[in-house]
Amino acid sequence: MKPLFNPCYPFSSELLEAMLARGVLHFVRSTYPRGAAGDAGGCTRSFLISHYHQQADAERHFHAIRGDRYRFLYDGRLAAHVDRLRAASTAPAGYRVYSRVLAPGIERKAGALFREHTRRYLFRHTHWDLRGRIVVEPELYFQLGELYVRMAHRGDEIKVKFEELENS
Repeated sequence: MKPLFNPCYPFSSELLEAMLARGVLHFVRSTYPRGAAGDAGGCTRSFLISHYHQQADAERHFHAIRGDRYRFLYDGRLAAHVDRLRAASTAPAGYRVYSRVLAPGIERKAGALFREHTRRYLFRHTHWDLRGRIVVEPELYFQLGELYVRMAHRGDEIKVKFEELENS
C-alpha cells in the first residue's frame, strides 16, 4: 500500500483549548487511515477529530459514519467528554490524533506533489483545455470527515474525493 498524503494538523492541547475558548462544543472522532500513513511503527490507531459549532452538523457527521466502530460524538458541555478530548490531545502512545484543521502551507505542498495527478485526473474526467502554462491549484477541505479537493477553471468547478485524485 502506498503512503497516503496527510494534510492535517495534529490535534494538540493548544488547538483544543483555543477551540473551546471560541465556543466550539461539538466534536466527532472518526478513524483516519491517512494519519497512520508512513508511520515507521508504534502507531496502532489514527483518528481525526472534527469540530463543529452546531450540534446538528456534528450529529450529521456522526450518523454518516455508522460503520466506523471508533466513532464518537463529544459534547463540550460535558466535563467527562472534555476530559477525554484533553487526553486525546496529548498524543497518547500508540495513537495519532489529528484535527481537520489543515497544516499551514499544505495546499501549496499538495499542489506541487500532486500536480501531475491533477493534470491526469482533469484530462480524464473533464473537458477543460489545460494546454500551455495553465495551472489549476486544488483547494482541500473536509466533508463529514472525508478529504475532498475543489478545483476550478474558467467558471467551471469540480469537487472530488482526494483519494480519486491521489490514485490518478
